Amino acid sequence: MVTKKIWRGGMIGAGAWSEIQLNAWAGVKNAEIVALCDRHPERRDPIVERFGIPRAFDDFETMLDEADLDFIDICTRPYSHAALIKLAAGRGFPVLCQKPFCESLEEAREVSEFCDQTGVRLMINENFRWQSWYRKVKALLNAGELGKPFFAKIHRRSRISLPEFDHRQAYMQEMPRWAVYEVGVHYLDVFRFLFGDPDAIYCRLHRVSPHVAGEDVQVITICYQDLTCLINQSFASVPVPGIDRPDDDNADARRIPHGLQIDGAQGTLFLKPDRILHLYTDTGHQAWAFPEDTTQRSRAAAQQHFIDCLESGGKFETDGPETLKTMALVYACYLSAEEGRVVSPDEILA
Repeated sequence: MVTKKIWRGGMIGAGAWSEIQLNAWAGVKNAEIVALCDRHPERRDPIVERFGIPRAFDDFETMLDEADLDFIDICTRPYSHAALIKLAAGRGFPVLCQKPFCESLEEAREVSEFCDQTGVRLMINENFRWQSWYRKVKALLNAGELGKPFFAKIHRRSRISLPEFDHRQAYMQEMPRWAVYEVGVHYLDVFRFLFGDPDAIYCRLHRVSPHVAGEDVQVITICYQDLTCLINQSFASVPVPGIDRPDDDNADARRIPHGLQIDGAQGTLFLKPDRILHLYTDTGHQAWAFPEDTTQRSRAAAQQHFIDCLESGGKFETDGPETLKTMALVYACYLSAEEGRVVSPDEILA
């Protein structure tokens, strides 16, 4: 019997997202996090103890040199991504990096090219596309169950920026760019996963709450040749039962899918907050229910994809060049909102 290699990972970052990331690693086969780096021991050491991580470090380069690692997981804020990726890639370590990818498109392009030149593999952890309902939607589209799609919409209202700011990642309150940069990037990646690269973007942004520095409402129109997609998302709105959340007021919003509608010539897909995906056609109705832990499983699925590709040599779905295309849509949104015009992603990439 052949024993599979256990991939030994080192994570940097013990902030608000680290426990979620480590819980996902617990569901990944053939991988484990064996070292955690953070310069704040008061938040790092309890996590090390809780997850049984063998080694803890204050300094990232020391961890790279001493911890006997096979890959690096960067779980820090975007401002540090470029420098950390280069340090890891410079020593030959494959890298899984949290989104958003760097602080600017120029920085992201430079990092992606650096990894290509050094022959180091880089994946950006865009895990929304791994949520089971989106994988099912992709399969239905590929099978032609809707016919030719002509309209799609992602919709979400949540109460985060009003009546006061309420989020575990407190630093988001001070971000000059928030809704599109932190959450819209997920939706833009989902539409790229489902439909490919669009032709143009038109975006309107609003800062409704006085408690945040960046925009907390985004309305984005994504233009394909024969398809229009809409992202309508707000951190400032009161959620509506049955549309934004189940009728149960105690439902955990983190486990509720963002509303999705896709209209095709032969049918309509509709994902409800009860985690049931419906396909309506002229002749019938089908439905698929997804478990409560679907979002948690998606994080493990994305990280499993990273490990599987390391083992097989396969291409990451969200490698550097692919994520550059998604980030181009992010910056196209900001340029469109600033100048009040339609923007092509090619204009941004150029």
